[in-house]
Amino acid sequence: MKAKKPYWDLDRVKGLAANDRLVLSRSRALNFFEADETAVATVKQVIAGLSADRFAETLLQPAKCDVYGVQVAGAGWYLKLTIDPQPPEGLIVISLHPLEKPLRTNTGMVKP
Repeated sequence: MKAKKPYWDLDRVKGLAANDRLVLSRSRALNFFEADETAVATVKQVIAGLSADRFAETLLQPAKCDVYGVQVAGAGWYLKLTIDPQPPEGLIVISLHPLEKPLRTNTGMVKP
C-alpha cells in the first residue's frame, strides 16, 4: 500500500515550531499538561521528530488539518495540526492528547 502524504509540508511545520510560531488549543492540547511551558516544550520536541511515517490522515475542519500518531513518554498520542497562512504565518496545534483508540499511520497502528 502506498504511503499517504500530509497536506502540510513537514519542513514548514518543523520550521514554524522551531521558531516559536505556534499556538496550542486550550481544550485538546494545553489541558493535558500541568503547565503551558511543559506543553509547548513537548509540542516542539514531538514536532521536531515528526516524519511522514507517523502521518494518519488529513481532515477538513474547516481548515485542512494533518493528523499524526506520535509517542509521548512511551505512550501513543494523537496530534492534529494546521497552518494559518495569513501573515504572520503560524502553526496551530489543535490536539495533542493521549490516544482514545488505536490510530493507523503510514507505518501501522499506534496504540493508546
